[in-house]
Amino acid sequence: MTIIASLLSIASGFALMGYREPPANLIATSIIIDLALAPLTAIIASRHGRSALRWTVAGLALGAWALAAILIIPPRRPAPPRPDAPQYPPTSRAA
Repeated sequence: MTIIASLLSIASGFALMGYREPPANLIATSIIIDLALAPLTAIIASRHGRSALRWTVAGLALGAWALAAILIIPPRRPAPPRPDAPQYPPTSRAA
């Protein structure tokens, strides 16, 4: 149980802060923090043009590390329009 608590504290970022609690408290707190950061990570990822599902899973597994990574990674640029793509809104030739 101590090994699981240590791994979760590293994944959620508590190990860097020197957070020391009994293993049961550390596991519960790390899981709650990871569950809270996963949707935030997904929202930021979707706004950056990344896969929300993949970043949700990363947020659940890596917590603060996934959030830091998506904040550092630059947003994707939209692809330039193809020259043969139809122009919208289409013009009407009626009347």
